[in-house]
Formats: sequence, structure tokens, C-alpha cells
Amino acid sequence: MRFPEKHPVNHELARYGNREEICERLDIEMAEHFDALGPFRFTATMLVYDSGHEFQMVPYDQIVSAVVEMDSGGEPPSTPTIVVRTRSGRRYQWYRTWLQGIFDPEKTLEKIHAVAHLDETDSSTSVPSAV
Repeated sequence: MRFPEKHPVNHELARYGNREEICERLDIEMAEHFDALGPFRFTATMLVYDSGHEFQMVPYDQIVSAVVEMDSGGEPPSTPTIVVRTRSGRRYQWYRTWLQGIFDPEKTLEKIHAVAHLDETDSSTSVPSAV
């Protein structure tokens, strides 16, 4: 409470620019129409992930690749994971679990590709994960 800029949500809002400007833009976009798929919100210019336990946002113009990976942790069954990479090399990954949110990984990936204007050929050349 003494250091609000250190709060994880405020830190995430400041990741891609001025925190106040991003916050205002996100408020406006969330007040308007947005699509929702599980914990994902697709606003006019940002992908927002809000599982209730975690908040992350990525402007579409920063996304360079998005893929679905299957993470088995060494044992079946595999857990589908959405992996998004940004221009700065940042890697976001969201698991389809009850804690992180239940979502259809293929529909979510399709929507990310559409809103971020990623070509199908771009996803096949994405950097493999180091899982």
C-alpha cells in the first residue's frame, strides 16, 4: 500500500508505456465491446489475461508469435498451454487449468492470430520453447 507502483497490476500496466495512459486506455476499451474466451479478454488493442489470481496484458502490436504447446510435465495427460512471444522477447504462457482458467486452446489461439494479424506461416517459424 505504501508503494503502489510496485503492485503487480500497476507494474504490468506500466510494462508497455505510461501507467496512467495505459490504464485509461484499458478502462475505455473494457467499457466498450470486447470478446471473452475463458480468462482472456480481447479489447480493441490489447490481449488481457485475468484469471482472478493473475493479471497480464499485451498490446496486439507487440505480439510476434503465438502457439499452443502441450506440457505433460513428464506424465500424461498433457496440459494445453498458450505461449505468446513479444517483440522485446518476453514470453507469456497460460495453462488450461482450473486455477488459471478453462479455455479452448485452439479457439483462443485462432483469436490471438486474428487480432494480432499473425500469419499462419509466422506461427510455424516461432521460436521453440525450452520446456
